[in-house]
Amino acid sequence: LQVIFVLYKSPLKKTKMKIVIIGGTGLIGSQLVNQLQQTEHEIIAASPSSGVDTLTGEGVKEVLVNADVVIDVSNSASFEATAVMNFFKTSNENLLTAEKEAGVKHHIALSVVGTSQLQARVKMNKE
Repeated sequence: LQVIFVLYKSPLKKTKMKIVIIGGTGLIGSQLVNQLQQTEHEIIAASPSSGVDTLTGEGVKEVLVNADVVIDVSNSASFEATAVMNFFKTSNENLLTAEKEAGVKHHIALSVVGTSQLQARVKMNKE
């Protein structure tokens, strides 16, 4: 996992950002946190184990105070179709509502939608 952040410096804008990583203790999130901690930005790894649960809404408003960016790499604990759909629907509604209230400017979400087609295309191109 390699992350590249380009920050345009402007005398009118602050250069240090508060970046909240939802799912920041998981497989992808922990790697992202490690990469971003090497920058000048304030990085917060948010997850249920740190008191932030996007499914219930617990701790979400509090962690987003003064946040500039939210990166959502969270995942459902269940693989059952209805549970997964409920997780993403409810979590996104809770997170986006809280982001709007907090004035968060940027939301980045990791998605695996369509990756099976991409893998098939890569395999086809190799053959």
